[in-house]
Amino acid sequence: MGRLQGKRALVTGAGQGIGAAIATLLANEGATVWVTDLNPDAAANTATAISDAGGTAHTAKLDVASSDDWQAVAESYAQTNDALEVLVHNAGMEWVVPYEDITLTDWQRVMAVNVDSVFIGTQRFLDHLKAAGAKDEPGASIVNISSIAGQIGYSNQVAYNTSKAAVRHLTKSMAIEFAEHGYNIRVNSVHPGCVDTPMLREAMAGWAEAGAFGTTDTAEVRKQVAALHPLNKIARPEDIGYGVVYLASDEARFVTGSELTIDGGWIAR
Repeated sequence: MGRLQGKRALVTGAGQGIGAAIATLLANEGATVWVTDLNPDAAANTATAISDAGGTAHTAKLDVASSDDWQAVAESYAQTNDALEVLVHNAGMEWVVPYEDITLTDWQRVMAVNVDSVFIGTQRFLDHLKAAGAKDEPGASIVNISSIAGQIGYSNQVAYNTSKAAVRHLTKSMAIEFAEHGYNIRVNSVHPGCVDTPMLREAMAGWAEAGAFGTTDTAEVRKQVAALHPLNKIARPEDIGYGVVYLASDEARFVTGSELTIDGGWIAR
């Protein structure tokens, strides 16, 4: 406990799933967490759970694809804070559609939520992150949630795969540039395999409907998805959250431009 004591963190998409687990674990380690989500009720639920457990949390409604929303959240944050030690870009969307059926509108929406959000949000909070980097040697930490879909490809979600690959490379590009400019901001990406979240359950329903696993039975699809991981199971959100805690902590002071794969061995095959 206390690995993040005194740090301030902002987590996007923190109303449920991986984002809620990340926010909760950061708070458990002593961080004051800004829980942001498109759904303010979901954000409030996460924040309440953190507070009930003795942590400190604030909430903000945030559509990560909206530059105006990011600006509003940054301005609100700046009213009481001069620096931000941890920024976690977790919010994302999956789009399970065969390649020939993807519309340009679909493609652009996936890119806006998954990629543009990282670009916009980091810019809006860059001065706060730089301020944190100037205060002490460990500096600030940005953690971008990508996916193993950003490292390998698989069918019926080319927009999602491409967006997560872009997050992977944006991470490395920011890491190098910030280091060379002396900002003392580390930037790393996390690449989960399949995690038991509402988004995965929706995706598995889509895969079943498309017959992507040779069956339309969602339960059988889930079994086959688990078997894709050599550990033969689907991750819990907390499995990803613990990786983020490490990258956000001073223990990772020499880690930047890296990708942390948490996938039960999937891409090791």
